[in-house]
Amino acid sequence: MNSKYFFSIAIPFYYRNEYSLYQLVRCVQSIKNQNFEDYEIIISTQNNFNILKEDLKLKGTTIINAEKIGGSIQENVNNAIRFCNGKWIKILFSDDYFFDQYCLDKLHDSLIINKCAWAINNALHVNESSNKIYRPIKAYYQKNILTLNTIGSPSSLTILNKDVPLFDPMTWMHLDADYYQTLFNKFGSPLSISNVFVVNEIHSDQFSSLLRGKRSDETKKLIRKEYKYVYKKHSYTQPPFIVVLYLHLKMRVEQRFYNFIFKIRRYSWFLEID
Repeated sequence: MNSKYFFSIAIPFYYRNEYSLYQLVRCVQSIKNQNFEDYEIIISTQNNFNILKEDLKLKGTTIINAEKIGGSIQENVNNAIRFCNGKWIKILFSDDYFFDQYCLDKLHDSLIINKCAWAINNALHVNESSNKIYRPIKAYYQKNILTLNTIGSPSSLTILNKDVPLFDPMTWMHLDADYYQTLFNKFGSPLSISNVFVVNEIHSDQFSSLLRGKRSDETKKLIRKEYKYVYKKHSYTQPPFIVVLYLHLKMRVEQRFYNFIFKIRRYSWFLEID
């Protein structure tokens, strides 16, 4: 395809409350703050389309009406992907944002130098209310990604805009790992970029919050059913317990190490919103 831009930033959005709108504006502002300017911003919103179109803080973005697709986050991401015109698609969930103003510069340089069809970057997890940094993710693909997600959220993804696979609407809590395995099956290993490009905010309304705390019997049943579906889809067999334990311990050690490093360096985490 003839690309109009180098990057398309694909943002799926669902309005929950005023804070979710603040998160979206913060996300968009972090893009507009980038030193690299060859990009477009695509927002696919599942509700409040007319309100977003009139929001001056979102001026300069393309807002796509996805109200007819219902509450499916997978289809909302897919909807944003379909409207992307850039050479590369950078997925960025609306409650996440770029780490600093040089992220797209560094990402661009990495993609120019290295031949790949998809790339993953490191990310930080933060709690904005307490300004606490925790659970940093050093993103990498490994063959047991369906057992332990070592990449993090889809906001860590950048994909070449050519025959891009879509998220499986049959997945739910496993939509990210399932998609990473699909990308690997289609394109091979990703380019792993060591820079931190994305900040993931931890909050009670985020999708993954359903995995934390007490789960209802119905939720447990749905998760078990999804695991069976995803494992069968990819002809995957879960490894022995000792391998799973090793992967968890390795990831925990890495997280603690990077948490310590970033605390020492005392970065300023949060971007100003005009």
